Amino acid sequence: MPLDDFEAEPRGWKFVGGEEFPGAKGSLARDASRSHGGKASYKLDADFRGGGAYVGSWKDLEPLGLPDVAEFRLSVHARNLGRLGVRIVDDTGQCHQKTVDLPNAAGEGWCEVVLKVRDLVGGEHWGGANDGAWHGPPKGLGLNIGKDAVGRDANGRATLWIDNLSAVAVAPGKPTLRSCTIDPSSCRPGYGTRLRYVWEAEPLGSNCSVFVHFVDAHGQMVFQADHDPPVPTSHWSGRVEYARTAVVPTDVAPGRYDVVVGLWNPKPSERGGGRRPFLIGTGLVALAGDACRVGSLEIAANAPLPKLPPSSLKLNDFRLTFDEDFRGPLSVSAWGPGTRWIAHTPYGGDFGDAGFADPENDSPFTTNDGVLQIEAKKVGGKWRSGLLCSVDPKGEGFSQQYGYFEMRAKLPKGLGTWPAFWLMGVPQLKEPRDKKTLTQIEIDVVEQYGVGPNALHTTLHLWGPGSFHWAEGDTSIVTGMTDDFHTYGVLVEEDFITFYFDGAELRKDKTPKEAKVPLYLMVDLALGGGWPIDRTPNPSYLLVDHVRVYARK
Repeated sequence: MPLDDFEAEPRGWKFVGGEEFPGAKGSLARDASRSHGGKASYKLDADFRGGGAYVGSWKDLEPLGLPDVAEFRLSVHARNLGRLGVRIVDDTGQCHQKTVDLPNAAGEGWCEVVLKVRDLVGGEHWGGANDGAWHGPPKGLGLNIGKDAVGRDANGRATLWIDNLSAVAVAPGKPTLRSCTIDPSSCRPGYGTRLRYVWEAEPLGSNCSVFVHFVDAHGQMVFQADHDPPVPTSHWSGRVEYARTAVVPTDVAPGRYDVVVGLWNPKPSERGGGRRPFLIGTGLVALAGDACRVGSLEIAANAPLPKLPPSSLKLNDFRLTFDEDFRGPLSVSAWGPGTRWIAHTPYGGDFGDAGFADPENDSPFTTNDGVLQIEAKKVGGKWRSGLLCSVDPKGEGFSQQYGYFEMRAKLPKGLGTWPAFWLMGVPQLKEPRDKKTLTQIEIDVVEQYGVGPNALHTTLHLWGPGSFHWAEGDTSIVTGMTDDFHTYGVLVEEDFITFYFDGAELRKDKTPKEAKVPLYLMVDLALGGGWPIDRTPNPSYLLVDHVRVYARK
């Protein structure tokens, strides 16, 4: 794939002056006096006589919508330069950096340089996922001249010419969907079923989603359960096996629905966007349009209700460290300090389609007989609701490293509601707002959307500097969340994070290092979350009986 031959004025490039190490000078410009097989090249000049550490060129690749790349190729001519600094940014915003030798670039000739992505990663890296692993496709490429790579007799000056920059895409594989089981095979409207997928995976060259369509007898898709696999398809390999819950909306009519599955790249601007071909295993039915039928789901009003395992939570070895029973006046202010709760996220990132109100005027919070009521209602034509957080913007207040965190609550009924109980890490609050370097943990103990009143969503998120975001979520089908009070809890330990509903274990995940920090609490009634709020009951209420935290004795 040609990226630039510099025959016309280059686009998407910029000069990088290495300003964090003052003193270097340089320039980046098209040079019509020197080329390799054409009329011009790109010339990077560096002058370190005044100090500094490097200068460079940067190519923004994101607008090109590249698939994953195996290697970059370019023609190079250098003066007074023996090594080339290379930076490459992956899809998470992680920058990988390495220095490569230019053994044949001295003198008057040109040489071809091949930059294999697998050789550029695993060393120095920062930002994004910050794990040293490659997460394609690439979003940017940098070529640098470092001061320490300039020849000793060059008086601190060097020049690099580049031409004929191209990329070689990862050859896309053709994975096989070996099986997809549906259990249970029938459910009621508003409940759901569990689909277990088994793939023989091959890398696809881009990050694709799995589309899951539920199709009626007329061939019309009625609802869907699309998702991203736990392993990005850009580096799929071997056997990939996982399960996902498909939630059935409350207004789906009774009947039998075919379940149709396939792969698609949701970024149509990328090369390889749209549906992707794959192979199928025995018992699956190939359909036109790179899809297959994996089975069917019967929706019936009298289908069996889901059953959870018995309670397994034991707190005998724990002591109570935080107990909000809402039996006295609620200690809350807009931003603190000096109150047990504040009424906004401490990082100032309120969300949803209802503003979180300050508690002083027409407060969304009331307490009665030991129950907190958070009210969402329209005020002056706009929705407003409430959020409680246990620390202020400086991270002062209640937080705890490890332990069991629990809310007992009755969730609201109605489309458009979005209640939640969740935890985040304190350390990032201590960083300057304009210099965030830490990756933030978010543990969603419960999220529930009014469109799926029996779907309990639990998710681990990592939010990094720049645009990095990683999430691993799951959905459990339970009964009665809007009919009565239930407990929603999470046990955070050094090795594992375990989610509970009424003491029954829902899922267990390895504890990421970002979660091994003091965690603060948030409780909120938001609206929307991607769903319309035109039919949301006005007002709507989240009722909270208690919020408690325990630590091991």
